[in-house]
Amino acid sequence: MRVLIASDLSEASDEALKQGFEMAAGGPVALCHVMPDLGTHAFLAQDYEADVTRQVSLQPRVVEALRGQLARLHPDAPEPEVFIETGSAYDQILHRAEAWGAELIALGTHGRAGLKRWLLGSVADQVVRAAHCQVLVARPSPPGAVLAATDLSEPGLPAIEAAARQAARLHGKLVVMHAMELPREGDAAMGLLGALPALDPPDVRSQKRALASQIVNSALSQLGAKGEIVIAEDDAVEETLQLASSLPARLVVVGTHGRTGLARVVLGSRSSRILEKAPCSVLVTRPSQQA
Repeated sequence: MRVLIASDLSEASDEALKQGFEMAAGGPVALCHVMPDLGTHAFLAQDYEADVTRQVSLQPRVVEALRGQLARLHPDAPEPEVFIETGSAYDQILHRAEAWGAELIALGTHGRAGLKRWLLGSVADQVVRAAHCQVLVARPSPPGAVLAATDLSEPGLPAIEAAARQAARLHGKLVVMHAMELPREGDAAMGLLGALPALDPPDVRSQKRALASQIVNSALSQLGAKGEIVIAEDDAVEETLQLASSLPARLVVVGTHGRTGLARVVLGSRSSRILEKAPCSVLVTRPSQQA
C-alpha cells in the first residue's frame, strides 16, 4: 500500500508515522510537510528575492527534521520520499496525495480534548472529507480488536473489507457492528401522536436483527474472513463509541459515501463524531477501496 504521512513535526504526528508505516506493510511511504506561506513583497524585486531565498533555505532544515523524526521512531525504515510543500495545509496534502498516487493518508491528532477544535473546519476535517483515498486519523491506541462500524449500505460495506484486512495484518480480533437505530421505549407514546414512529413489534425487531446479521455474515463469507457480529439497536455513534471502549478496540473503521455531496452530510453527522470521540485510531474508507 502507498502511504502518504502528513507530519507537522509535533509529538502528535509521531502516531501518524508509527501507524502509517505499519499500514504500509513494506509498501512505498512518503512524508509530507506543509510550510506556511511566509508572504512576499511582490512590488519590490530585492525584497521578493530575499523572501523567496529565506523560504527555500528553510526546506533542507525541515527535511532533516523529518528524517530525524523517522529515525527516532523507525530506525530501520527505508528512506522515504519527502515532500515539502508551501501554502494551505489541507490543499497541499490533498494535492500531493493525489499526484503521488497515495492509497492512504495518515494524519496525527493533538489529543481527544483538542480534536474537536482541530477537526471541525480545519486541516484534518478537509482532508478526511475531500481525499481521493482512505484516511487514517491516528492517535495512541490500546492493544485490542479491529472494529468495523457499518450501515450495511453499498458504500458502508468497504469498511468491513478494510477492517478484515487490518485484523489479518495485526493478527487480531475482527468485530463488525451495525446499529439499527430503532425507536426507544420512551418514544412509544410520542409515536401514538405521530411525532415519532411507534416501536416495532418484537417479531419485527427480531426479523430486522436477523436480516442485518445475515448481510454481515454474507459479507464476511465473501471475504473469507471470520469475525464477531454485533447488532445494536440504538444510536450508531453512541453504540460504536461504547463498543470501542469496552472491547477495547485499537482501530475503528468507518465508511463514507464518496468525496462530495452526500459524503459531506454523512461524514458531518456520524463519522466526524466518531473521529472526535473515539478512544483509538479511526480509518475512514471510501467505496471500492481496500486497506
